[in-house]
Amino acid sequence: MEPKWKEQLELHRNQRREDIIQHAKQLFLENGLTTVTLKDIVEACGISKVTLYKYFRSLDEIIFEVEIEILSAWLEKVNQATHQGDSGYEKLQFLLEEQILDSKGNKDAIRFIAMFDTLYQEEYPTPELENRYRSFLRGVPHPFLSSLQEGVNDGSIRQDIDVKAMGYTISNVVNATKQRMMLRGKLLHQDQDTDPAIVMRHMVDMILAYVKA
Repeated sequence: MEPKWKEQLELHRNQRREDIIQHAKQLFLENGLTTVTLKDIVEACGISKVTLYKYFRSLDEIIFEVEIEILSAWLEKVNQATHQGDSGYEKLQFLLEEQILDSKGNKDAIRFIAMFDTLYQEEYPTPELENRYRSFLRGVPHPFLSSLQEGVNDGSIRQDIDVKAMGYTISNVVNATKQRMMLRGKLLHQDQDTDPAIVMRHMVDMILAYVKA
């Protein structure tokens, strides 16, 4: 009986932790990262601060967990796409096409990542959270780097590129363009008289043209 009791307790704890993350995520999306307080989160969850502190020690820690959960979901989806295509170039092409589709249906995630980047522009709040975040980022294979390296190896992508530098360049260009087009796309369309979808299309085409062997 004891192992089953422990298993049920662990399931309960995991569910409570996930409930806190999801309620906090919704509050952040509705009100912004700098406005939401721990008091807001405990009230939304229907728990006490004492209970909250059993799971998270600070607001920053909750923000980081939401960010990691969003990135984990994105990476899981994107890594499934890395099996599409016969060459590294074709796999990169499919990944980039998926980013166009992702930008149309994942606005909340894009908006949260933009808020996270704005809040933590210069430094992370604690060494512990810095280490936690970087360990997560370095603990999963980056899909752009994997496709580029495969393309270099199979001859479908230029041999003279620095795979690491190019992979992160593509990642930053794609994410920055997605954020700008999805968050300010309506106004940019009016200001620049150019459909954001066309901007995304050109971005993908330019990247592919540059790396192709």
